[in-house]
Amino acid sequence: MSTFLVILAGVSWGFLGVFLRQISFAKVSAFEVCTIRAIGTALVLGIILAVWRPRLLRIRWRDLWCFLGGGCVSIFLFNFCYFLTLQRTSIGVAVILLYTSPVFVALLARIFFREPLTRQKILAILMVMIGCVLVSGVCGGQQSLTATGILTGLSSGFCYALYSIFGRCAQQRGYSTPTITFWNFACSALASCAFPRWGFLVQTYTQQPSIWLWTALLVGVSTILPYCCYTAGLARMEASRAAVLVAIEPVVGAIAGIIIYHERLSLETLCGSAFILGALFVQQIKYRG
Repeated sequence: MSTFLVILAGVSWGFLGVFLRQISFAKVSAFEVCTIRAIGTALVLGIILAVWRPRLLRIRWRDLWCFLGGGCVSIFLFNFCYFLTLQRTSIGVAVILLYTSPVFVALLARIFFREPLTRQKILAILMVMIGCVLVSGVCGGQQSLTATGILTGLSSGFCYALYSIFGRCAQQRGYSTPTITFWNFACSALASCAFPRWGFLVQTYTQQPSIWLWTALLVGVSTILPYCCYTAGLARMEASRAAVLVAIEPVVGAIAGIIIYHERLSLETLCGSAFILGALFVQQIKYRG
């Protein structure tokens, strides 16, 4: 069941690009979309928990660092570094650098949780990285690379990886999936709310009602569902294994682009998808090494 939940999270995250693109048609910046996403998620989950089970909103102040780390570093700072990378490199390079995250997760999980770093895990991580290189299309043409872009890209992968670490720490302190998800996004919303053009956003959401639908899908399908599924799966799975399984995200994103936006299906995309799906299969093999 935990494997299914983590893969479902990756599939849901794969549609993120579709919703982000639809909202960006209204001239809303990517960073503003992430701010809306964080605030919307915190509000929806906060209301649901307040009505359904208010006790899940309570946390101990000594554990606040878990949620500040998860929200401010693993969500807000990750988005900030990722968008800086997109400004300084191509999308393909940004995706590749982001998906160094399984490497960081494996190393951090080894240090903090004593998870074994087996040959099976190393093979799966290498397959994921090769797959992401191919799916991103970076092999198909000239790519712009700068030292700053590489640094911010690796930082985005590192921050992305820390979500698994902070999430596991919160779980070890007895917090449930809804509690962790709510407080992570509440902290992220507080960190990011100073940046958007609020007057512009109010005008946009007032004059273009259709944007509410895409925002609802962004919050529900590509935020609440995947974060809850991933956090729940993480409770019964090694963090390093979950980081590989969730890498199905770029495969789903590529398929969504082909179906919805009629993007070209290349041989590199097919081969990259095969590598990533193969990594998922490798992770399911019962092997000790």
